[in-house]
Amino acid sequence: MFKKKAIPMFLGTCILVIGLFVYANVGTTHEVLLLKPSGPYAVGTKAIETQDSTRKMFRDSSPRRWMVQAYYPAENHDGVYPYMPETIEDGVLNSTRVLAHSKPNAAPVPSLPFPVIVFVPGLGEERQKYTILCEELASQGYVVLSLDQPYVSNFVKFPDGTTIVLTLKDAWNASRDRDYRYQYYDEAMTGAIQDVEYMLAHLDKFESELNDCILDKNNTVLMGHSFGGNVAHTLGVQYERVRAVVDIDSKITDRKIYGRIGVSENPTGKPILFIRGMLQYQEDVGDQLTNIANATIWSPHVQHSAFSDQAFFAAKIPWFGYGTFHESYNWFFKRGPHWSSVDTNLGGKDVDSWFSEYRQHIVKWLGTHVPPQQ
Repeated sequence: MFKKKAIPMFLGTCILVIGLFVYANVGTTHEVLLLKPSGPYAVGTKAIETQDSTRKMFRDSSPRRWMVQAYYPAENHDGVYPYMPETIEDGVLNSTRVLAHSKPNAAPVPSLPFPVIVFVPGLGEERQKYTILCEELASQGYVVLSLDQPYVSNFVKFPDGTTIVLTLKDAWNASRDRDYRYQYYDEAMTGAIQDVEYMLAHLDKFESELNDCILDKNNTVLMGHSFGGNVAHTLGVQYERVRAVVDIDSKITDRKIYGRIGVSENPTGKPILFIRGMLQYQEDVGDQLTNIANATIWSPHVQHSAFSDQAFFAAKIPWFGYGTFHESYNWFFKRGPHWSSVDTNLGGKDVDSWFSEYRQHIVKWLGTHVPPQQ
C-alpha cells in the first residue's frame, strides 16, 4: 500500500509520463515554409561527420567527432524539403512541418570555386538553426560549413544513430554557478577553436564529401552568433588564411575566456563586421568595438536571438518554444533539439522583412570584402 506522501509523487510521475506520451504522438497541424533565398543559385545541403582522432571528446574519452552541415550552390532545382535533415524527422517541430529550400545531397555547381564560410552557432544551439541565413549565403555563391559541438549543442545526432545532449551536470551548474559557467565557456571555446582550425586545415576533405565542389581555400570567412561570434573574432583575427570575420552579437564577459577579456585586437586590419542587437546592447562592448581596426558596426533594434531561425518560428508557429514537456521529452529521450522563443523580439519589425534585411546586410558586406564568383 502507498504511503500518503508517496501518492502525490506517483500522480505527478504519471501526469509527466502521460504528457510526454501525448506530446510525442501529436500529429502535425500545419506547414511553415522558410523565407526563400534570393541569390542566383539553387542550394544543396549535406550532413558530414568530422573526426580528429588526435583529440578527445568534450565530456567523454572517445576520439573527437562532430557534425558539420554544408550548404552550397547546387544544380538547379525548385523543390522544398524537410527542415534539419538527419536531425529531426520529416522536418516536424512543435507539431508543425517546416520546409526549407536546400536539397539534401544535391549535385553541386561544377567548375567555379566558391569562398568558404565556417559558421559557429550560439552556445547550446544546433548547426541547422541558422538555415535561413545559411541558405541565403549559399544561394549567393558561398559554401557554408556550420558545425555542432557535442555536449555544447543541445542535441547532436550522428549517422550511426548516436545522439548526444548536454550533460545534466553542465545544464544544471552552468545556469546556477558563475564560476562553473565560465569554466564551461572556456573549455567549450577551446574545443570550438580547435574544431574550426581542423576544418580550415582539411578543406580538401569537405571538397571530396561534396562531390568535388570547388572550395576557394584562399577566401575563407569565420562567422558566428553569440558564443560563436566570440569564436569567430578570437580565432579569425589571428588565423592567416581567414580573410574576414562576421561576429553576430557575441557576448563579451568580464572574466577571461580563452585567456582574454573583451574583444580581440585586429593587428592585421582584416575586415570585421560586428552586428549588435540593440535591445540587449552592452554599451561598454560598443565602446570597445569602435577601437577595433577596420571594423564595421551594424546595430539593428532587435534582441539577441533575432538572428536564428527560432525568431522566425516564434512569429509563425503558435506557442512555439513554450512548455516543459517539449524540453523534458527531447532531453530525456534524446529525441531532438530544444526550442525557445526567449530573446526573439524583433522590435516591431515584420518577421519576413527582418530576415530579408538581416540576410542582405551580411551579403552586401561580404560582397565588398570577399565577393563570390558568379
